[in-house]
Amino acid sequence: MENIRASTESVSKTLPDVKDAKGWYEYEPSYDGVITHIDASGAKLFGFHSADDVIGKQVKELYAHPFDHEKTLSMLFRDGQVYGYFTLMKTKDDTLFYIKQTSSLITEGLYKCPLKVKTEFKLFHYLHLS
Repeated sequence: MENIRASTESVSKTLPDVKDAKGWYEYEPSYDGVITHIDASGAKLFGFHSADDVIGKQVKELYAHPFDHEKTLSMLFRDGQVYGYFTLMKTKDDTLFYIKQTSSLITEGLYKCPLKVKTEFKLFHYLHLS
């Protein structure tokens, strides 16, 4: 089994802003999982140059395990919101990191048709595989 340990120093060589990654970020995928909004700092955390580079991508591309997105959606449909849920994500160059996320299902109309998911997240820590 691979040895996993947290390491911000090794990741900071590839992502220069890692040591400054503090605070909450946000992204919004549509109901079908296409990212329609992400803040610039969140995009950089995922290894992209700008928010425009992320918009239009499938949100499951950001998850280390794509089925985790389905798990989050099922919790949202059941409860309407997810608080403090830890999820393993990945950058565009496959660097793994955990986020702590809070998500809400945004609905519309009398029948509460789901439109999109609003997610706020905070970097928990990066992983370095050795």
